[in-house]
Amino acid sequence: MRRTHAVALLCLASIVLALLCAGAAAGAIATNSSEDLRTGWYPEASTITPQIVGGGSFGQMWSAPVTGQVYAQPLLANGTLLVATEENKIYGFDPSSGAQRWSRGLGTAWNSSDIECGDLAPKIGVTSTPVVDEETGIAYLTHKAYVSGSSGEARWYMDAVSISTGAEQPGFPVELSGTAQNDPGQKFSPQTQLQRPGLLLLEGVVYAGFGSDCDFTPYQGWVFGVSTAGQVKARWVDETGDAGGGIWQSGSGLASDGPGTILLSTGNGAVPQSPTAGHSPPANLGQSVVRLHVQSDGTLKATDFFAPYEAQTLDTWDADFGSGGVTGLPSAYFGTPEIPHLAVEVGKDGYVYLLNRDNLGGFAQGPSGADEVVQRIGPYGGVWSRPGVWPGEGGWVYIPTASGGESASGSSGNLRVYQYALSGSGKPTLVLRGTSKDAFGFTSSAPVITSEGTSPGTALVWMVWSPNGSGEGAQLRAYDPVPNSNGEPVLVFSKPVGTSAKFATPGVGAGKLFVGTRDGHVLAFGSPVTPIMSGAETVFPTTTIGESSHETAKLTANQKLTLTSLTSSSSQFVVGTSSPSLPATLEVGGKVEVPITFTPTATGPQGATLTAKTSEGNTVTFSLSGSGQSANAQIEASPTVVAFEGAAIETRLEAAATLHNVGAQPLTIEHFTAPDPPFDAEQIAPGTKLASGASISLPVSFDSKVVGHFESQITLETSGGPAQIHLVGTAGTPGELEIEGEAVDFGEVAPGSSAERTFTVTNVGGSNVEVTRSKPPSGGEFAPTTALPEGTTIRPGERLAEVVKFAPTVVGAASAEWQLNGNDASGVHKVTFTGIGGIVSPPNERTGLGSLAPPDAGTTEPGQQSTAHPKAQLASKALTANGTGTVAVELSCKSTRTACVGTVTLQSATASPSGG
Repeated sequence: MRRTHAVALLCLASIVLALLCAGAAAGAIATNSSEDLRTGWYPEASTITPQIVGGGSFGQMWSAPVTGQVYAQPLLANGTLLVATEENKIYGFDPSSGAQRWSRGLGTAWNSSDIECGDLAPKIGVTSTPVVDEETGIAYLTHKAYVSGSSGEARWYMDAVSISTGAEQPGFPVELSGTAQNDPGQKFSPQTQLQRPGLLLLEGVVYAGFGSDCDFTPYQGWVFGVSTAGQVKARWVDETGDAGGGIWQSGSGLASDGPGTILLSTGNGAVPQSPTAGHSPPANLGQSVVRLHVQSDGTLKATDFFAPYEAQTLDTWDADFGSGGVTGLPSAYFGTPEIPHLAVEVGKDGYVYLLNRDNLGGFAQGPSGADEVVQRIGPYGGVWSRPGVWPGEGGWVYIPTASGGESASGSSGNLRVYQYALSGSGKPTLVLRGTSKDAFGFTSSAPVITSEGTSPGTALVWMVWSPNGSGEGAQLRAYDPVPNSNGEPVLVFSKPVGTSAKFATPGVGAGKLFVGTRDGHVLAFGSPVTPIMSGAETVFPTTTIGESSHETAKLTANQKLTLTSLTSSSSQFVVGTSSPSLPATLEVGGKVEVPITFTPTATGPQGATLTAKTSEGNTVTFSLSGSGQSANAQIEASPTVVAFEGAAIETRLEAAATLHNVGAQPLTIEHFTAPDPPFDAEQIAPGTKLASGASISLPVSFDSKVVGHFESQITLETSGGPAQIHLVGTAGTPGELEIEGEAVDFGEVAPGSSAERTFTVTNVGGSNVEVTRSKPPSGGEFAPTTALPEGTTIRPGERLAEVVKFAPTVVGAASAEWQLNGNDASGVHKVTFTGIGGIVSPPNERTGLGSLAPPDAGTTEPGQQSTAHPKAQLASKALTANGTGTVAVELSCKSTRTACVGTVTLQSATASPSGG
């Protein structure tokens, strides 16, 4: 759980920086998601390799009870594991044994029933992940408590405690209250605010982000900054109104990519009403990624932002952009010289944004009022977490989804794996390479990645898998970092952890993973352990509610034991009579088969724990999972937002949504309402039926005749419930390709050498242009050194430089062409290339004809006459090509030197020049 600032990553990359590593260690900080970019990457985990984890000696080492739910990520610092709970209890544990070293109460935790909010219940105390300055041994955290007693007014405080003893430091706790420095009309309301994002320690100030608790007003997105000396330095708010703009991020920490700068994301709230440049942020910053800079007096100022062009739709639909935290990609492994600093953001609508951290993109700054971002792909399902990053093996990004897009509140999704790459125009991109077959339920955690530096074969992707919002039957899982040939992440490890807390991320340190739970425990997983029994997770097929499916768990004894009981933690998974029946005495290697019946009572993923107990009182647990299906028809629409960005007027764009019957009975479409122009959708006739498990594609199009921003929707009434698909589009003036340098002349290049020339392709229009044909020269003396593949999208104003090399192998003239055209109206462009294989001297002042450069005239024995020189033949060809007539060329050389300078006599059909 160690972060040594940006220099630590460089230290791992090169032993040359070993002295810098030693210097950075003194200022190490234990923080949420490993380090301030919030990558979740722990590169110093050499004892948590796939070989060890998958080898049978990795497992649960200990479990320790705590009072209250554990939402904060456990942090290991200075040899002590820090755990904080919603009962305002904090603990220091021995990470090796789980022995409690100290505990401390921070006051009476606040009752969430005070505002009738059941989202985080029954108590709210310490919710966000603390931060620990390991140089001073001080941990900083926030907690919510009553002003006095166990009822009445609530307050938020920041604490500073010793990591070794838990003792509060002088000057703390500090109350977080008052009015915003950037908007004195806004006053902080502790009763309705929730401090969820992990804390950030930046240059002696601890920053905490706030959002709403169940969207009860008043609330805004707040950032407080408290110095390590206990002084409130910053109170910044992202909205001028009473509601909106909450900073939540599903618990992911406030990010930083340099001194005095903070990156965060906001949720629902007021958004810009007109196109706004990124470096001129408006007063209202809902649905945005925001960069804050620390001013000289310690206050905060927004200096850059990005909001999706359909931000208003996201706010209306409650598709919060801020459900995902901002993750910076380490510049040592990602980015280009032109765009060296990248970030990834994704929210409830499921679009994945690759952002330029130096120029976030503003609002509606792209083509036709669309997004000005490095890349936008998807939608791939709603996200309540943050991406995880593995820089090794080419660069990978992991994003767990918690919704297929059909619900703003989350249902189930998948683990999706993206590979870093460059587009045909050399821009950074993310490419979807893998999707898990197993479903991930709502409230599953963000990924953490363990590895030994960037060494291939050492990494694992870890998550707390949750079946649903209850967290019951959760598992700690590990996957290979690179998907298999079928595009599926490979599961390496799975163990039950009880009831998980919402979005709670596992901690890493000292060769272990630490999981805090909703049922008041912290568990440690590591190696070596020798479990009394071993066995794989038992997975059940999708099963209709009211029906049952059956599987057999197969367990093996690793020591001689007497198995006395086998129990399930959930009534949905019923344990039958084992074979052999219990009690059963097993020798080493002895096996027992356990029949289990899965009878789901709810739709979606379900999980449970199978517990085996011996006569000595020892226990071991195994994972059970399945998925329930509605007994009736049930419609699911995905995605729920279809966006057409950067379209040209009079140009038809097409996309599709999918309608899926996820219920057990056939579904009937009863009523279909088409969208308003300029959108269109293929009609679905009333009475259309969809069998159980079947899906149909719904083609959707956008074709605007005028410039503007448009929104509409498709609505369906079905026997499996209603469905709604939101449509958003922007249209602008057409794109237009313009070529600068359509005739490229290389001049004279000697055979065996080469030269390069450049031409540029620019979109001078107002909408995107897609390259539909790109045929560069190939197989000859001209060859491109850059790529402009078909399918490349060129944004308005974007200028692509293409380089071609001329490398003649023989003497003579050569030519080639590169054919280009796009889906604009400019037609086919032909870029021509000409060159001459050879070097001819400048023209004679009197004749205008060239002669051979003296050093290239050749060699001749003394007293002998040379034969015609190849360069003279070239001159003849060149003159003929220029229309001066037939040329006779002779070269003679009489000299006493080994190498001589010859003379050339040129005769023309139209002139008889003298000299030579």
